[in-house]
Amino acid sequence: MKKEIPDDEEIPAEFDLSRAIPNPWFVKVHGADYVRVIDKDLAATFPDNESMNAALRSVAEATARMPRIKGSTHSRRRARR
Repeated sequence: MKKEIPDDEEIPAEFDLSRAIPNPWFVKVHGADYVRVIDKDLAATFPDNESMNAALRSVAEATARMPRIKGSTHSRRRARR
């Protein structure tokens, strides 16, 4: 017996995903390298994944060109984590 297809009126325009849980198998299947969580305000800054990736690549390239200073505050903070 086939299920009836609901009318558009029965499907909500938006779904509340505030109580959703992440897929526990995603990281096990794909690895943690594919998962990054950013804050909502930052996500709203970028219209799509491509623009976010381009911005992050620019930051990574600029960081790679900066000279590293031995004993800087940044390196000490990283060691404490």
